[in-house]
Amino acid sequence: MNTTPTPRPLPNSYWATPLLLASEYPGAKLEAEAAHRLDLLLAAGIRDFYDLTEATEPLEPYEDLLRARAAHLGLAAESVRFRRFPIRDVSVPTPKRLAEVLAAIEDSAAAGRRAVVHCWGGVGRTGTVVGCHLRQHFGLSGDEALARIAEEWKGVEKSHRVARSPETVEQAAYVRAFEPVPAAVA
Repeated sequence: MNTTPTPRPLPNSYWATPLLLASEYPGAKLEAEAAHRLDLLLAAGIRDFYDLTEATEPLEPYEDLLRARAAHLGLAAESVRFRRFPIRDVSVPTPKRLAEVLAAIEDSAAAGRRAVVHCWGGVGRTGTVVGCHLRQHFGLSGDEALARIAEEWKGVEKSHRVARSPETVEQAAYVRAFEPVPAAVA
């Protein structure tokens, strides 16, 4: 697995796989800042945006701005996709929600599309989903997936303030207990 396909587009992001970026929320209170962050993600080839936050969290929505920035950069409207898979903050996904987001990430990878998965801080919910994706897609054990995230986390700007990803003991245990679904036999 190539661990660094391109530089990190945002200081609080890391490439979990060559096609999947784990990141903090790319929006911002100031539209100019959010536009800059979205431009960096789009310039890195990100086309699929998977938001793990709940609509009730105090964050500025960015879906409309994403579409405007894509158009500004000359990208076709249909080339950029945004989907929300809400997971309660400092929690773990339901099995159904995890299956939905993993299927979306897998669809992106199968199409060769770069995707970003994020929550608010890019730590707990994001790390949990990334860990389960690494288990599902690459066959890693829970400890191997968590070790891979820990290695990438060292390069994240906020890693000196936030010791680990996933953030909670419950989230790490969820990754360890996750049972990958065997690939369908054709």
